[in-house]
Amino acid sequence: MAAVSKFIEFHDSVQTAIAQCLNTALAFRQESQGNDPSPASLEDWTQQYLGPICGPDNILNVPVLDTKSDWRKSATEIGFRRVLQSLVRETTEGSPERFFRLFDCLDIMLMATEQNFLDPVVSLTLVEEVLDIHTIAGCEKIFDYIEKRKSGLIKGMVPGRGKGLVLLRMCNEMLRRLSKEKDTVFCGRILMFLANAFPLHERSGVNLRGEFNTEPVRWDSDDEVDNDSALTDEQKTFYKIFWSTRKYFSNPPTIFQDKNFTELQTGADAILNKFKQIAANEQEVSGEPHGVADRPGTKRKRDATDMNEDNDADAMLRDINNQFQFPRLLSSRKLLDLEIEDTRFRRNVLVQFLILFQYLEGFTKTEKERIQQATTKQSLALPTFTLEGDQLEWVDNTREAMVELLKATKPHGQTYTDIVMALLRQERNWTMWKVSGCPDFERAPVDAKKLNEKSRLKRPRTELSLNAYRFRYGDAELTNLFGKPQQSLDIVMQSRPKLPEPVNVIERTLTHLENEAGLTMKERYSIANGALFQVTRLMFKDHASLIPKVYEYKKEAYKPLKETASGDKTDEEVTKKAIDVDEKTEQHVEAEISVLKKTRDLLMKEL
Repeated sequence: MAAVSKFIEFHDSVQTAIAQCLNTALAFRQESQGNDPSPASLEDWTQQYLGPICGPDNILNVPVLDTKSDWRKSATEIGFRRVLQSLVRETTEGSPERFFRLFDCLDIMLMATEQNFLDPVVSLTLVEEVLDIHTIAGCEKIFDYIEKRKSGLIKGMVPGRGKGLVLLRMCNEMLRRLSKEKDTVFCGRILMFLANAFPLHERSGVNLRGEFNTEPVRWDSDDEVDNDSALTDEQKTFYKIFWSTRKYFSNPPTIFQDKNFTELQTGADAILNKFKQIAANEQEVSGEPHGVADRPGTKRKRDATDMNEDNDADAMLRDINNQFQFPRLLSSRKLLDLEIEDTRFRRNVLVQFLILFQYLEGFTKTEKERIQQATTKQSLALPTFTLEGDQLEWVDNTREAMVELLKATKPHGQTYTDIVMALLRQERNWTMWKVSGCPDFERAPVDAKKLNEKSRLKRPRTELSLNAYRFRYGDAELTNLFGKPQQSLDIVMQSRPKLPEPVNVIERTLTHLENEAGLTMKERYSIANGALFQVTRLMFKDHASLIPKVYEYKKEAYKPLKETASGDKTDEEVTKKAIDVDEKTEQHVEAEISVLKKTRDLLMKEL
């Protein structure tokens, strides 16, 4: 009986001390116009009111055995639990005072945990219980507090036991309560909190075997669709194709069975063509001609959504959060025509196809070899199918077409597509990380002794003098120029060799062609044609007016050759064939030589 009375006395004293801490926090809020108490103030209040009872002072002289755990921690936990329950009973959930008081009590509890008045896991356990007795709206406010106090709540957490298990259980229970249609933002916050709370290499949230959620999706049967007189034959056919294709999204390995791949091809092509038709109709309604953005040389007209590209992502996310609730796909045959008219619906379907195609591309021969090389311990359940040939080509072409359609879908088409493609790349890297056995991202620091030893070994090399540079002044040219007398640009230009005279070039070329008997037909033509080109370049200086006559000579020389090769070909084709270097005859060489001789005579007359 003495032990029971001592427990009751201690329990009542703890509750009184917690109440005093809460009253002091409330007075502080009133004086500071609603500001939160600082950590230093919370520590002072905890030491002032709870310290003498729960700490080493033990003013109540509670018997504590050194060989056993301190039972005062369990009694303190019960005291905090009852105070939290009383706060919930005394105030309504719509009252701001409830959450201020709850948060103050949780802050005091965290401070008591840091001062070893409570077991470390108690803080998360009581937060979990507080979440269980609140509605979704209240839980969202409490989760704001959890995000702000994350560092204190997960301090000393070890994944897989203790706080780690409680945190996982708490967040998973919250996710079960939330609606996937209305509370998507809250769900995302919880998942991001878990991702930031646990280490990057933690495997508790990893689907190691790559298993799929094969929960079946219900849609209208073929008999119900066929018997519906309100639908046209085209609507009935598209409805059956659309929903029969979607079964592969939840269980992709079934694509490799029987003739399912052919069925997927038929369905994907039909859906893509339908979406393209709707996009073209929307483009015409908006006043933009179909395909105007695809024609080369056409400037794209910027609309209001493209004027500020820097804010595209923010505007898109704001629209999603404010105007869209992510409903599940409704499979009624009467709603499909309305659903596919919705831009967001079509985007969701296209993104799902891109995810599926990325999964299929993992079964190419190259990708399978890459996965095999990275695998340390085979854990992924992969089919033995290999994607190749026409199937691989179809996947690549369809994927490219869907990406282009996604970019063309307004609003924010390019930005939306960039985000999706970035996520798919990250997902591919994530898969390779799982295949590699989920290695740790963080590397252990280098041992100081090893670092000093490496530094000692490398120091002699850093202290050696550098070899002399092979050039005294930067490079070879600067070294040769250094020390020579300076010359003006005019003197340098005058010292340059003079250009040869056009007549001399012609004479030298004709002599060379006459004396060299071992030249091939192609070489003879190249020498004559090259000399004619050089002569026309040299004539620009003093005889530019004669150059058109040279080209008239060449035209007359090639005219018989063009008439011989004309046949049914056009003038352009004949001319091209006549001057083709790879098909030259002795007639071509003679034509070039005759032009050189006429040019020489023309220059001699001019001189």
